[in-house]
Amino acid sequence: MTTFLLRGSTGAAIESALIATIPDLIEISNVNQALEHKSAQHDDPAVVLVATPVGDRALFDRLVDVAAKLRNQIFLILVSDEISASDYKRLIRTGGADWVSAKAAPREIAEIIAKQKAQRILSAKHGQSSPRAQPVTVAFIPSAGGVGNTTLIIESAICLKTNKISQHRSVCIVDLDFQTSHVCDYLDAEPRLQIAEFANAPERLDEHLLDSFKTHHSGDIDVFAAPRSKFPSENMSINALDALFTMIAKRYDLILVDFPLTWFNWTAQVIAACDGVVVTGLNTIPNLRQLAETLTLVRTSAPSAKIGIAVNRCEKSFFGSVAGGKQVERVLPNEELFFVSNHGEAIEAANMGVPLTLGPTARKMRDEFAGLAKFCADVKSARVLAV
Repeated sequence: MTTFLLRGSTGAAIESALIATIPDLIEISNVNQALEHKSAQHDDPAVVLVATPVGDRALFDRLVDVAAKLRNQIFLILVSDEISASDYKRLIRTGGADWVSAKAAPREIAEIIAKQKAQRILSAKHGQSSPRAQPVTVAFIPSAGGVGNTTLIIESAICLKTNKISQHRSVCIVDLDFQTSHVCDYLDAEPRLQIAEFANAPERLDEHLLDSFKTHHSGDIDVFAAPRSKFPSENMSINALDALFTMIAKRYDLILVDFPLTWFNWTAQVIAACDGVVVTGLNTIPNLRQLAETLTLVRTSAPSAKIGIAVNRCEKSFFGSVAGGKQVERVLPNEELFFVSNHGEAIEAANMGVPLTLGPTARKMRDEFAGLAKFCADVKSARVLAV
């Protein structure tokens, strides 16, 4: 893959660093030159490095359009000081572009190029001509406290990894409840995500630091969760979350995000960057109202996301019918609903730190959570678009 630098689009210091870091870097004055070189050399898609000055919306919009239309011919790497979650989502969804911070450009660009080469080799090996699909992010959002949001996301993740159809996909859980996180408690594991280390300096986050933040569970899922503290979540920088999710997205196929009940100034932006949303709640009249209200907020934040509703701790008959199921359908008509039974084993599982889908009744529990796990597995990312 030949790499080009769009001349004059980056500062002199960055250009010098890129030339020193990336072998055989070719300078060009416009994108057409990269296309001409590719055509003449019968080369793989070319990599084009280009900067997007902060605030130049017209340039950014043109680059997104170019990346979408020419994704099979060139791969754009945009370099800038910052980028919003919504802009990053637009960029990645093209299937032909990525973004790096100007402060870490040479190293991160080299990593992206290496990743693109590896994906091309893998695609060729398996006879695939289309680009690799981008990671999928699914948000789990509680409509009220105590609805079992964390339990549902853990069981869904384990179910995905124990299902033959989806077990090849790399899965991780990201817990955004920085003050009262308990994902790792349910897995009998140690939370390692140290938010304070990069909250005010996103550029500090690199591969080594991310590795130190990761908790690996024997169920073959990774967890990024913070030790409980009084970290002021409302002051969390969206740029720091951008940096965290950008690096995680490079490693995992399916990212499940555990949201706290409280909404912060960054909540809507993170939801907007998700491909799917599961709103969780209980089958009571007060909570059904909260479910409907939360659903409205979610649709406002992420109008194009695939949405499902998980109603937890339901009473089911021997034949599987749900007590009060009709009232749920009346309050939430035309929604994709998942009813999860009230299991007495859940308390023992939490105390032991062993998910239900890995415990003594694992087979039965996998059937219980299969629908919700399939919903997550079936969420498609719009990041790879047809030209």
